[in-house]
Amino acid sequence: MKPHLQTTIWTLLKGGATQREIERITSVSRHTIRLYQRGLAADPANCPGVATDSPSQTGPPWPPTCVPIAPSLALSKCEPHRAFIDAQLRLGRNATAIYQDLVDLHGFEGAYNSVKRLCAQLRKRPAIPFLNPAV
Repeated sequence: MKPHLQTTIWTLLKGGATQREIERITSVSRHTIRLYQRGLAADPANCPGVATDSPSQTGPPWPPTCVPIAPSLALSKCEPHRAFIDAQLRLGRNATAIYQDLVDLHGFEGAYNSVKRLCAQLRKRPAIPFLNPAV
């Protein structure tokens, strides 16, 4: 059995968890857990890697906080071709055809997904307000 699973089982057994709880948490058979429990009862000092609550142990460090890039600062590789893409969308072309033209005609090195995202963004037009004649 892998060492991290052994440590988890030893720790849960020392914490007083039942065999069924440990089985649900670790997906290890109750019969195997019973064997570990007998080993713990026979020699508690022979349990390698048991996590304890001693003051010398410290928790894992928090992950570093990363500052997200503001959407206005993140530039797409499609940005220089925005006018071409917008014109093609107005002609009713789909993102796949636009991407193929960008690669063939303009030497575009970006990904298809970036073209697809920009097309989706450009397709979102504000709703045109209209007057309801029934009012």
